Amino acid sequence: MSLGNASSRSKLAIVLDTGALIAKYYRLLPKNNVLVYTAQSAVEEVVDRENREALLEAMQLGLINVVEPSREYLNKVREKAREIGGIHRLSMVDVDIASIALQLASMSYHVVVITDDYELQNLLLYMNISFKPLRTRGISEFRRYRAYCPVCGYIPGSPMEDECPLCGSRIKRKRV
Repeated sequence: MSLGNASSRSKLAIVLDTGALIAKYYRLLPKNNVLVYTAQSAVEEVVDRENREALLEAMQLGLINVVEPSREYLNKVREKAREIGGIHRLSMVDVDIASIALQLASMSYHVVVITDDYELQNLLLYMNISFKPLRTRGISEFRRYRAYCPVCGYIPGSPMEDECPLCGSRIKRKRV
């Protein structure tokens, strides 16, 4: 499904990350006037049989819309993550989830992302997108970081870069 097909009749869009899918959070949401989205990459992370079957059933019943974020919003989210020094700590699923949320927000939806991921919460806070933690307290303030290689000065530009491709040292970050 494409986000371009999203109905404007509902103004609340919930975006679920993998943890919310495993927790079956979609079962707790009202069925009226709420659109529920997730990324295909998040669906692929649900591998245990019980949760996978429940998720597939919810998708078949139309409780969850599985979408791919557009390249435009993926690029915007990656740039925002670079601005705050968090790009290397985000997974590809985190980037997909944030991109879907940003795209829905640009379509005048009130978006709430359900996630316990602190790095994703920090990015969402920076982008002025609401979030709700599941099992944690969540973050209370935005933090900006500078990611770098302490040996050669390399600055990571892609998600999940833990090691410097130039010298092999572990990527570090400090709060700025």
